[in-house]
Amino acid sequence: MRKLFSLAIFFSVMASVVTSIVSGQQGKFTSVEGPNIKARMESALRQARSNSSQKQFWTAYAFDVRPGVAVDMNYDNFSGTTYNSGTSVMIGTRDGRTVETRNLGVFLLRDADSDTITRVEVYNLDRPREYGGVPVYWAGRANTQESLDLLKGLAESADKYKAAENATMAIGLHDSPLVPVALKDLIRNSKARKVRASAVFWLGQSSDEIPFLAGLAKNEEEDTDLRKEAVFSIGVSKAGASFSTLQDLYGSLKNREVKKQVIFASSLEDNKEDGVTFLIKVADSEADSQLRKEAIFWLGQKAGERSLKALSDTVNKDDTETEVLKQAVFAISQRHRDESVPLLIKIARTHSNPVVRKDAMFWLGQTGDERAVQFFKEILSK
Repeated sequence: MRKLFSLAIFFSVMASVVTSIVSGQQGKFTSVEGPNIKARMESALRQARSNSSQKQFWTAYAFDVRPGVAVDMNYDNFSGTTYNSGTSVMIGTRDGRTVETRNLGVFLLRDADSDTITRVEVYNLDRPREYGGVPVYWAGRANTQESLDLLKGLAESADKYKAAENATMAIGLHDSPLVPVALKDLIRNSKARKVRASAVFWLGQSSDEIPFLAGLAKNEEEDTDLRKEAVFSIGVSKAGASFSTLQDLYGSLKNREVKKQVIFASSLEDNKEDGVTFLIKVADSEADSQLRKEAIFWLGQKAGERSLKALSDTVNKDDTETEVLKQAVFAISQRHRDESVPLLIKIARTHSNPVVRKDAMFWLGQTGDERAVQFFKEILSK
């Protein structure tokens, strides 16, 4: 009971600290009233226009934030995905625990004369911030539907691409089943490439939307970069079927660049053994040497005996193209020196292809390792 009471006191104190920080932030803001966000925006404009000395102003409001995202935070030992569009958004864990911020605001920089919105930002309200000497009109908490409607309109019509992209990101940060609907509408209809790409990324955070993204990745009539973005979004999704979706995609795709993206996305798989198995399969059996090289490169970034053995096996295949062999040697050179140096020395001593032996010697020379120095002394003394 005493422990529970102590915990209750602790959380009460922490809540008070957070509240005081937010209150401190909002104490610098001018509150505006109205029955909805549109009315409060209009009230902010009227007040801004009455201030003849300042033509720029912010209108800001809070919204319901999706769990599992951290905005504008400094985290050591972070493991996950970072979305950076001016403001850093992290999706992942720190020391095994989900990182997140729950108190965010949408900030719209507006011009009092024209009432145009020139910037859209999402800021962490729990962190003190300066707003460039520009007044902030605080509109309280927005209803989710009206917030999404406002941001979607900005994403579709903002004159500045960064504002449109950030409006799309802000949509993705909302906690609502309405979010995927808005994002898919932008993917289908927006003329701005970055808006579509941002919408694809955030749609991948909704586990039910993996089939939609897979269809986008397979669409041969779609822009290649957007198809790659769809593959990446699947790769960083936490949906249970995402990795099997990537494997199925690889066999159905024709575009080499999109297939390369599948290889890269597979290297991000949380289950390292599954990722290594897929990369080994591509490195062993893919007919396209460029794709084999891609798989070999990412195998080199994977720690573990299986990936090192796969690289060694690739080097020892006599019928493999020289460029693929060189990629395998390079991938080996990227491993820890205790793994790479002995294997590179063996390749430099014994490989049948002189180009591969020369490559192994080159990468040995970059290590500065004493074993490599002794090897060079040996061959130079002969």
